[in-house]
Amino acid sequence: MLFDLIVFDGVDELDVIGPLEVLRRAEALGADCRTRLCGSVPGQTVSGAFGVRFEPDHVFVPGQADVVVVPGGGWVARADRGAWSEVKRGHWPALLAEASASGAVMAGVCTGTLLLAHAGVVGGRRATTHHDAQADLAALGAAVVGQRVVDEGQLVTSGGVTSGIDLALWFVFRFFGAGLAGVVAEGLEYPWLAPVSQDSQA
Repeated sequence: MLFDLIVFDGVDELDVIGPLEVLRRAEALGADCRTRLCGSVPGQTVSGAFGVRFEPDHVFVPGQADVVVVPGGGWVARADRGAWSEVKRGHWPALLAEASASGAVMAGVCTGTLLLAHAGVVGGRRATTHHDAQADLAALGAAVVGQRVVDEGQLVTSGGVTSGIDLALWFVFRFFGAGLAGVVAEGLEYPWLAPVSQDSQA
C-alpha cells in the first residue's frame, strides 16, 4: 500500500512529520506499506512554515498512491505561503481532484482539509479541520464534526495540528490492525486507544 504525503511551501511541519513517522514506523514493524513525501515539481526543496526544509522523494502523480495525505498550514493567517496560497494558485487542488477521481483515499490533516474541499473532494460529507477554520469548511458545504478523526471511507480528515498522528494511527488500525497501531502508539509514547469497531471514530 502506497501513501503519498504532499508538501508545499508554508506547510505546517508537524502536519507532515507526525503522519510520516507513524506510517514509516508501521512499515519498519512489518506493515506492507510505503510512504513518500511528494512535491509538485522535480528537484524541489520545500520550506515549511517554521523554516524546516523538505526534499521530496517524488513528484506527485495522481493515480499512483492508495492514500493521499494532505497537510495544512497558513490557512487561518491567510499567509502568502501555505494551504491558503495553494488554493489561490490552483495547482494542488487540480491534482488532488484528479487523485480523488482515480479512487485514492483522500486524507486531510488540519487545514489540509480546506485544500481538499476546494478541490471538490469533501462536498457535503462529514469532515473536520482546525477549530479556527471550521467556519470556512462549513461555508464550503461540509458537515463539520468536532472530532479528532472523521472517517467517511474514501475521505478521512483530522482536526488541529497534532491530529496528524491520530490520523496516521487510524490508517494503521484500519489497514493493518489494532495490534500494530497499538505498538506504534506505544513506541511513540502517544496516548491512543483503538476504537471498539472500525465504524467508530478515532
